[in-house]
Amino acid sequence: MSTNITKIFLVLNSGSSSEKFSLYEGEDEVCSLYFEGVEIDGKKKFICTVTKADGSEYQVDKKWDNLNDAFKEAKAIFEKEGFINEAHPLDGILVRVVAAGKYFSQHHIVDEKTMEELEKVRVTNPLHVPGTERGIKNAKETFEGVPVLVMSDAEALSRDSRKDTEYALPKELIEEFNLGRWGAHGSSYGYIMGRIKELGILEKKMIVCHLGSGCSVTGLMDGEPAYTSMGETPLEGLMSSTRTGSIDPTIGALLGEKLGAAEAIKVMNKESGLVALAGSSDMREIIAGAEEGHDDAVLAYNLFIDGVVGKIGEFAAKMGGVDAIVFTATIGERSIPVRTSIMSHLDFMGFKIKAEAPMQKGVGFTNVAEEGSKPIYIIPTNEAAYMIKKASELIDAQ
Repeated sequence: MSTNITKIFLVLNSGSSSEKFSLYEGEDEVCSLYFEGVEIDGKKKFICTVTKADGSEYQVDKKWDNLNDAFKEAKAIFEKEGFINEAHPLDGILVRVVAAGKYFSQHHIVDEKTMEELEKVRVTNPLHVPGTERGIKNAKETFEGVPVLVMSDAEALSRDSRKDTEYALPKELIEEFNLGRWGAHGSSYGYIMGRIKELGILEKKMIVCHLGSGCSVTGLMDGEPAYTSMGETPLEGLMSSTRTGSIDPTIGALLGEKLGAAEAIKVMNKESGLVALAGSSDMREIIAGAEEGHDDAVLAYNLFIDGVVGKIGEFAAKMGGVDAIVFTATIGERSIPVRTSIMSHLDFMGFKIKAEAPMQKGVGFTNVAEEGSKPIYIIPTNEAAYMIKKASELIDAQ
């Protein structure tokens, strides 16, 4: 995944009440700033934590009333620390956009059309689009003259190899809302697809499980995406930390009628999933609760495992088998119990996982399969590296 190491990129992650700035030189993160909201004397304020490449952290001795102020402050901090200056100017600012519609299934350098297209997809993505728009607007005002790029979360999945991109809805509605199973976590899957080939572990039929705060599964045929679990938005597919995953659409319609569409979407995205079932969005706490015999934690854990196993089984059936399984993202890389629970259901497919098999740090991948089993790989993902590679290509093409 080589890229021009002289390029300096700022990667934005704009949440509804937080702003993260990650500064990269090539693919190396040199500094990150995290602005988050806190309650001080009954008022919302924002604090900033600075993290350097060596892992050291400090908090800026200042509070802000408005998240928009974070951009000027971020610029000042990066300049004061010597990370950006006349000799080392920014080459681009990257804003991840959760894909919806054909336009956002590709990466773009932001222009007027980008902003028009963002407004169109606000109806299906009311949670994500406002943060994206805020990030773009503030980035353009604060870092004048620096190209701002929207990085699609579906680009790596938007290939002709996909076999599951359509919905069985009336054609006029599909066209009006530009609906399709675009998928998400594309930066992670794009990185993993590249790594599988680089590491020489490509098999004909592979299933990749991206298990983090958001969870999805993708089936690869000859290293290209064939099936993926997320759809028009990341809500479709697996239950995750705060998302319902796929549920009877009637429930969504009923919630929309009761709460209004935007609030219903918020409930299903932010207040459901593990946190709704077990009161925690942290898989470690849920595992601990399940081990102590708490019924809600046991239910949440079992539903989570069943969901992933079911999706692996579905894609294996559609692809006519599976030759290797890959785990990635925070839970996938770190949780031995989750990996073991999932793989314990898949003996019949020829998989057997080693007991207590951790990921080996500092290597490209770890095979945690028993001898005689098909491979079970842990491959650490690096979404920023993939976005930076694609941004470099886009800027160079200009």
